[in-house]
Amino acid sequence: MAERAPQTQFVLLTQAAAHEELAALDRENVRRLMVLDLSNPPALRSLANRISSRLLRYLPERPRRIAQRSLNRLKPMLRRNAQSAIVRELSADLLFCPFTAPTYFEMTIPTVSVIYDLQYKTYPEFFPAADVAQRDRTFIDAARRSTMLVSISEYSRQVAIKYGKLDPAQIRTVHLHISQHSLRNAARDEAVLDRLQLTPGQYLIYPANFWKHKNHEMLLTAFGIARSNGLDNNIRLVCTGAPGARQQWLKEAAEGFGLGNYVLFPGYLANAELLTLITNSVGVIFPSLYEGFGLPVIEAMATGVPVACSNVTSLPEVAGDAAILFDPRVPDDIARALTALAHDKELTSRLVRAGELRATQFSDSKLMAEQYWEAFQHAAGLEFKPNLLVGVYPDGWVGPNPKVQVSSSTQNRTLNLEILVPDWAPVSKVRMRICQDGNIKSEITVPRGKDGRLSVPMSVTGGSFDIELAPAFIPALTGAGDDQRELAAILKKCEIVGSDGSFISLFPESTST
Repeated sequence: MAERAPQTQFVLLTQAAAHEELAALDRENVRRLMVLDLSNPPALRSLANRISSRLLRYLPERPRRIAQRSLNRLKPMLRRNAQSAIVRELSADLLFCPFTAPTYFEMTIPTVSVIYDLQYKTYPEFFPAADVAQRDRTFIDAARRSTMLVSISEYSRQVAIKYGKLDPAQIRTVHLHISQHSLRNAARDEAVLDRLQLTPGQYLIYPANFWKHKNHEMLLTAFGIARSNGLDNNIRLVCTGAPGARQQWLKEAAEGFGLGNYVLFPGYLANAELLTLITNSVGVIFPSLYEGFGLPVIEAMATGVPVACSNVTSLPEVAGDAAILFDPRVPDDIARALTALAHDKELTSRLVRAGELRATQFSDSKLMAEQYWEAFQHAAGLEFKPNLLVGVYPDGWVGPNPKVQVSSSTQNRTLNLEILVPDWAPVSKVRMRICQDGNIKSEITVPRGKDGRLSVPMSVTGGSFDIELAPAFIPALTGAGDDQRELAAILKKCEIVGSDGSFISLFPESTST
């Protein structure tokens, strides 16, 4: 992309762990800027907890209360500064968030975020409750704060529209594209296969980690069925992926099925070693229950190996007519696909030709860069929402730092907010502040079980306002339910009232502005 737009300066915001690794991306118009991610709420909570546990407990009562209040005040300040100061100081024209979360979001700067998948919506049971809450907050933040969203498949786009209640024009699809594979090396291939005691053309491979949605249990069941139904006795099944508790459990399951001698778990493999196993296999089987795209399917096709994959989520979109499609929830379907890969030479020859052609359609990184550049240009040319509220959940709950953007006007106006601290909240009171440019404009303390209202007069220029609420809490950690979100209060009202009596409701949202 830097080559596509040499007149544009690109600044990569990096963390210490990846800063040097990304040096290969440096260009005359590309530079890296290492940042400290103080905007991460779990990190802030961890810092506060360490201070509390190691220092505050040794202080007398009154100094301890003062120090605790200082910590509560520090958290939103760090969060606000980390999120906005960097892009503001860079005078950025656009913020691109390739990992979904709009961490350094600034209301006045167009933002483009990438949506990979919303698996937690379909299979919440595959994630800890805390992960579901964090993923949902990240998605909501991206949907609300981004000028434009990019999804990696049309399937992911439609799911994002559904759950984010998005205007379809706000999100476009840019498919992933594969990079060039390293060239095959006969000596390396022989060494890898000898080490793993594999014979070329006598094994099927599933290149995936052992996450639950990868559906290894059903694959083992199907492999047993296929063997019972006449699958060549020499055909083995190779399941790659890093070692761990899941791998050990699956090994034991394979032994229990009587498949221990026919299923191989080689552990972590370097990219070149994985390529060796794929290219020398009789075929790739991919029974995943959920994919946002399914890059391994295209990578396998590019090597000239026949593929069989699930007929759910994004996989039919990616595979097209170049793979055997099956229902990943029906082991007999998977078993038939395994047998076809191993025995039906006419079918697999056709799949190889179709797969190589299909892979070329996802092998143009310049096209992908061009499509992203078009998305950036479109986002930069859009008019900003004149008035915007971010940081509020659909059910009205807010965390410690929602934000309000108010457009300019020909008249003076007032920003009104109303919150409720429920009577079951594990805090005795919540302090709410409205701040602008680091200055406190108005402040109120709301006792548990009560409503609280704040009003801030605004000039004709409007501007950005930070709403600071403290303390926040996580209900699941306080015995107040299963909710894993970081919450402070329930927002009942957020409105802008003009001096002429005009009225705009930001929450609950009005039908028009």
